[in-house]
Amino acid sequence: MIQPSDISAESLNWVSESIGISNKEILSKGEKLRIESSQRTFFRIPYKDKSSILMVVPKGIDESIESFCTKAKIFKKAKVNVPDIYFKNETLGLLIVKDFGDDVLQFYLNKQNSNKLIKLAIEQIHKIEVIELDKSIFSDFENITKNNLNLFKRFFLEEFLNAPELQMLNEEIDEFYSIIISELKDHPQVIGHYDFESRNLISLSEEKIGVIDFQDALIGPLGIDLASLFKDLYIEWTDEEISNWLDFYVENSQIAKSASLKSSDAKRMIDFASLQRQTRILGKLSQVFLSLNRSERLKDFKTILNYLTNTSSEYNETKRYSDFFKNLIPILEQRLKTL
Repeated sequence: MIQPSDISAESLNWVSESIGISNKEILSKGEKLRIESSQRTFFRIPYKDKSSILMVVPKGIDESIESFCTKAKIFKKAKVNVPDIYFKNETLGLLIVKDFGDDVLQFYLNKQNSNKLIKLAIEQIHKIEVIELDKSIFSDFENITKNNLNLFKRFFLEEFLNAPELQMLNEEIDEFYSIIISELKDHPQVIGHYDFESRNLISLSEEKIGVIDFQDALIGPLGIDLASLFKDLYIEWTDEEISNWLDFYVENSQIAKSASLKSSDAKRMIDFASLQRQTRILGKLSQVFLSLNRSERLKDFKTILNYLTNTSSEYNETKRYSDFFKNLIPILEQRLKTL
């Protein structure tokens, strides 16, 4: 059931007129869906003889209905499995799309189905990464990296951890991040979903994976989507599983073939992309917690720090920063006890 306070009267009236169902029926039969790091809200509402998803984008945030719809059209043309768009209202920040159901890989994956489903997900990456690099539609990864670093420093280190001793480490953090970004600039640049993790992938059938939450898709380094998949925050994969999927990616990727990449090359690209991704996520999730008091993702912070610790230790360029992340873990644990 949706509460009247969950959606404005004006928005509710527009939804009612669009789908041909009364306000009362929308509220009584609809449901508010889970919220994690997004500032958007989502509702499952009736539509014809099935259901649909209503996305509400609040005013004052960068995301736009127009951008979502434009990228959805491009992704569909590339045969990426994204939801059909039924209705949109850019002024109110409303979008009604096809309901892909509840088999989100974050909860649906298991040891029996993971090999097949992850390979299906990788096939979606193969389709995304060959989309034309149109800078009038897709922003450039390089343009947002500085902001991502500031998210990590300000919201995670300074405001969330709030440990005075960390203020002396800004130079070390900047050096680490500079090494990562310098490396990523040399990697093949492709279209990336930018948050291609299991919570944004839905099993539609035994042979089909649906892709959602793609409005932030951009032009970035090859490994960024694979890093989301292989270094998942909810499921820890074995080295053997990752090696198998990495080989599958390389053997079937047009980009990997054109760049003559071996699996070892792709692994390095994924690892360096993951270091950038995980610092960004810590900053973003800290910002969401501090701004909106959403604590659902705090449980992931230690997993992220462990990934940063372990991955940075594998490469000569970054191994000296491994202890920096490892030393943040007890500070994080102490902070979480106070919440």
